[in-house]
Amino acid sequence: MTNSVTSLMAILFGLAVFAVIVAVGWRSVQNRRILRMQGANGEQTIIIAGEDDEVSSVATSTEVRDRA
Repeated sequence: MTNSVTSLMAILFGLAVFAVIVAVGWRSVQNRRILRMQGANGEQTIIIAGEDDEVSSVATSTEVRDRA
């Protein structure tokens, strides 16, 4: 094979691998749910759950720090 054919095959193989990686990553992102909750004090809690995960309750706690 000539040098140009080899280069073209390498580029096509690289693009194919890149497309597979993007497709798998895209599917992973699409199967996620992002839940945002904001407390009375303005702090946010973010939960990332899978599509089939059941989120029935969330336990939260408040930490008070002395700023003296």
